Order: sequence, then C-alpha cells, then structure tokens
Amino acid sequence: MSFLWHCLIARRPACSRHAASMLASLLAVALLFCSTASVQADQSPPSPWHFKNVPCVDTTITRVTPRLSSIGQKSFTLEEFEQSGVSVSYDSTLGSNPAAHRLFNAGIMHYQDEVGNDVMINERPGDRVQLCFLGAPAPTDQCNPDLDSRGRSFRVYDYRQRADYTGENSEHTCGGA
Repeated sequence: MSFLWHCLIARRPACSRHAASMLASLLAVALLFCSTASVQADQSPPSPWHFKNVPCVDTTITRVTPRLSSIGQKSFTLEEFEQSGVSVSYDSTLGSNPAAHRLFNAGIMHYQDEVGNDVMINERPGDRVQLCFLGAPAPTDQCNPDLDSRGRSFRVYDYRQRADYTGENSEHTCGGA
C-alpha cells in the first residue's frame, strides 16, 4: 500500500502501470464489499425503529379506505383500492404542531400501485403499528408549514404483518393544489 501511495504522490512513470493495477484491484474489492453490504441490508426484515433522533410512537390504525371513496361508505372492494390507492389514519397526533395550528391525526395517503399499498390494504382498525414522523416540508413562498399541515412524511411498521411502508399525509404537499 505504501508503494501505491508513493507512486501516486511522486507521479513517477515507472510506477504508473503497477500503481494503476493495484488501484484497480483495491477499487474492485471496495465495490464488491459495498455491493455485498447493500444486498445484506436490503435483505434484512423490516422491524420497529429504535432511533433517538426520529420521533416514533406505538399507536393503532383507526381507518383504512380507498383514496377515493363516497361519504358514508362503509365497505370497500379490492378493486376500489387498486384503482384509487389507499388512505390509512392513525390514533396519533404525531407530526402536528399545536403551537402553529390545530392538532390533526396522522395519516398516509398513497396513489394506486405505490410500494407499500399491499400492506396498507391489509391493515385493519385496531391493528398495532409503530408510527414515525420523518419530517415536514421546508417553508417556501408557497408553503407555510405552520399554517398548512399537508406534506408531512411518516414511516409505519405494522406489528401484525411484520412489514413497513412510508408516505405523506395528503395527496398534495404544503402550498399545493
């Protein structure tokens, strides 16, 4: 390794072939290590988070509906979920800012064919979940997150299904349509 370092620093032509070969070998090993670590991380089963810097609470599902449904509708078909997406509400005000606006219950809304829809569709009111607040949108000329509660991001771990998903609490983000 010191030979490689010496050749790279000195930029000697005699070293260049050998140094290039060593550098290529080191790079190949590094790429192999990184890709193996990435695959292993992707294969780990979902689980509850225990991070100190991400606010999470254990709570329950209060409602699971298609993203588009009729007022008062009580039952839903799989086709309605597949055609419009899924909306899930939780018994938690995590993500609300009571100093800025009224408290609201957390929720996630997905369009059709989004990753995690299968988990959301199979949730039932009363199911225990871990809800984690990932953040609110940054203020802009069009978005005042103190006044507009849309666009908050969450991560959910479903204890019964041992599965997780992420999403936002509305169809449109803060300041949107």
